[in-house]
Amino acid sequence: MDWNRLGPREKELLAILRRSEQSLTSREVQRELREDGVDVVYSTVSATLDRLVEKRLVDRTEEMQRGSPRYRHTFAADQYAGELLDSIVEDVSEVLGTDGLTGLVRRAEAMGGDEQSNEHNSTNTKA
Repeated sequence: MDWNRLGPREKELLAILRRSEQSLTSREVQRELREDGVDVVYSTVSATLDRLVEKRLVDRTEEMQRGSPRYRHTFAADQYAGELLDSIVEDVSEVLGTDGLTGLVRRAEAMGGDEQSNEHNSTNTKA
């Protein structure tokens, strides 16, 4: 999966699903977008979720409600996180070189993205 091939709307929907502790319907995703100040019609949300399912970044389950199917969506990109990260790192490296990669790591650490490394370092310090 090439991260750069994801459109801005796809990235927004992935972020909403990632933050959610439960699966969401298309209508619930649309409501979250509106709460974030993004005005988008239901059909756009539904079509975008369909694309993300096809790309295997979102899982879809069907449930029956009043005799009609209703789909719930869950963030599934965790299983592809390594592939996504490889794509991002490769792009940064191509454009900005080693200095760019170093800057990326520093920014991730500043954002709290280095929790696993910090746990590893504290374990090594205690040894």
